Amino acid sequence: MKRGSILKLTATMLLIIIAVVFSVKPLTDPEQGISLGLDLRGGVHLVLQAEAGPDGAEITAEDMDKAKSIIEKRVNEMGLSEPVVQADLGKKRIIVDLAGVQDPDKAVETLKTTAKLTFKDPQGNVVIEGADLKDARAGQSQTGYVVHLTFTPEGTKKFAEATTRSLGQQIGIYLDDQLLQNPRVESAITTGQAEITGYSSLEEAAGYAVLLRSGALPVSLTIEEKRTVGATLGVDSLNKSIDAGMVAIGFIILFMLVLYRLPGLVANISLVVFTLIVLWALKGFGAVLTLPGIAGMILSIGMTVDLNIIIYERIKEELQLGKSLRAAVEAGFSRAFLTVFDSNITTLFAAATLFFLGTSSIKGFAITLAIGIFASLFTAITFTRMILRWIVGVNPRMNTAWFGVKPEKNDSETKIKASGPVTHAATYEEVKNSIPFYFNVVKRRNIWFAISLILISISIGSLFINKLNLGVDFTGGTMMDVKFNQQVTQEDVTEAMGSVGLEGIVQLSNNDTTALIRIPALEDNQRNELLSALQTNVGDFNKETLKEDLVGPAIGEELTNNAFLSLAVAAVLMLIYIAFRFQFAYAVSGILALLHDVIITVGVFSLFQWEVDSTFVAAILTIFGYSINDTVVIFDRIRENEPRLKRNDSYEDMVDKSIWQMMGRSIKTALTVIISLLALLIFGGESTQGFALAMLIGCLAGAYSSIFNASQILVEIKKRIQSNRGGNPSRAKG
Repeated sequence: MKRGSILKLTATMLLIIIAVVFSVKPLTDPEQGISLGLDLRGGVHLVLQAEAGPDGAEITAEDMDKAKSIIEKRVNEMGLSEPVVQADLGKKRIIVDLAGVQDPDKAVETLKTTAKLTFKDPQGNVVIEGADLKDARAGQSQTGYVVHLTFTPEGTKKFAEATTRSLGQQIGIYLDDQLLQNPRVESAITTGQAEITGYSSLEEAAGYAVLLRSGALPVSLTIEEKRTVGATLGVDSLNKSIDAGMVAIGFIILFMLVLYRLPGLVANISLVVFTLIVLWALKGFGAVLTLPGIAGMILSIGMTVDLNIIIYERIKEELQLGKSLRAAVEAGFSRAFLTVFDSNITTLFAAATLFFLGTSSIKGFAITLAIGIFASLFTAITFTRMILRWIVGVNPRMNTAWFGVKPEKNDSETKIKASGPVTHAATYEEVKNSIPFYFNVVKRRNIWFAISLILISISIGSLFINKLNLGVDFTGGTMMDVKFNQQVTQEDVTEAMGSVGLEGIVQLSNNDTTALIRIPALEDNQRNELLSALQTNVGDFNKETLKEDLVGPAIGEELTNNAFLSLAVAAVLMLIYIAFRFQFAYAVSGILALLHDVIITVGVFSLFQWEVDSTFVAAILTIFGYSINDTVVIFDRIRENEPRLKRNDSYEDMVDKSIWQMMGRSIKTALTVIISLLALLIFGGESTQGFALAMLIGCLAGAYSSIFNASQILVEIKKRIQSNRGGNPSRAKG
């Protein structure tokens, strides 16, 4: 057994090392590795809204399919890797993601141009249309840069007839009803070819050739949403996110080693396996890794360690009962399984809701979070268990101090000395006596309720007075994040905006080198005028570091509606699940505690007027999942202890005992997530700060409500149920 366990452990460690070494290139290769989103590579995200023509004709599914096909042709001409073009037939929209595009402005203009080509005779009759065009290529002639046109056989016939009729007259060439040129017909043209001249560069001619080759859009497209991230800014965001992840992992590794010794080392090894599983799953599913996705992965690291803490604390309890190492490991995993499963299913509900109702970047967060949940369940329940079994197999009588439980010598026998609150089998008195700073949490519930009520009142008051500082994601408009090469003043930026007739909000950061500008939605010409005015009147800036969001009112309204719908759906799913797995009283208590966490988080953002964007919704829903996770852990212990109630035992005392038995692990699990969030907040860069800050506030509020509110609400509900039945409220077994 010992030899076999050593061989298995050695082989497993070697396999992990080999897997890490051989995963680096496939996962990080720019061409074949994990696909990076726009916010990490730079590029542009577009939502193009189809609009009916002047005749008011209804836009059909066929029109949208054709428009999507034409957009795809234009995108493919740009030579980008992994462009995404999707049609939303229900909302008559086309969504385009162009990662790595070098000139976002030109790309946007190319995609939204209708490109309806017509040739008109002197009487204004259309003699040639885009459908008669076979090919269009850019070139150079003696007169300059041109677009060579080649017509179809039918088009060749039409053009020959038209030029024959119009000898000595002019035939106008129009694109989207704008006259490009009006050449005189010197002779009939029967070759099926023509030229459009007058371009200033070969690049300009090539751009028009792309439009003509792809064909005219059957509908007019307007920009409903545009998000642009400069290439340099994307790389900077990626590097900062990696730094945040490394810091979080480093602190968590140290935390687990100090706290759990040998099992902590196993947890750290399983963290490596977890990371490999998540990264390979992202690559295998073809998922796009976005900045919120990296935030989700860093958060998942903390949540993965949470599972190990829950299991390891259970193993320590079994050791404190005097069980052998082998028996303690088996019992610890078996008894912790349902707790681990229940707590993660609730977080999965939040991830699913975000995926189906979130924006494209938030979907990336949801996918990463969901993959992280499944990977953490596998590593904690299967991989960690397997490794610990083998370790125990090497030395079944090893010192329990390696598992964080100190033995003491007494009468020539080794007994286990309980450290912290005693085991699940302990009496209430034993639990109280084991805690030096014990106080009755349940009997002081009015104090905890009062504290929560004060915080909630301040939050709601702030929402009424200050309201939320909604970003353009919700209000619509344009937001520019301009990084200047030198310090600037708010007055200079405001004056530059005024010089082109614009008003808005300007905030400076990064030692007054970055200007965050919020203004109503701009047309392309207004936007270009503003950038030119900033460059001329304020100072130089690099377009590759420019971040720009344009959101139309329809998108903002949808995001607002989806935010409320997401919260409602997540709350209902959790209510149903907890009611099914526990009792309805538990479900109501858990949801009320969740509302406490959400209201306080939203209230703090309102109080300090921090900006609320789409990632804030993701944070709130994740708080929903994570906060109920911690609450479920305590509920599970209450459910376990309730059948042990004796005739004269108090329900309140049993709940108090359960809270204290889980207090240590609740604090430890909260700490691992807080470490991850602090790393993300400090090292992760501006783009993830709002998310990390909201999550941090929510986790702190959730840790408080899980310990001091949820179980106390349960006690009150049970007391009222028992009173209505005519029983003894202090028993309240419900």
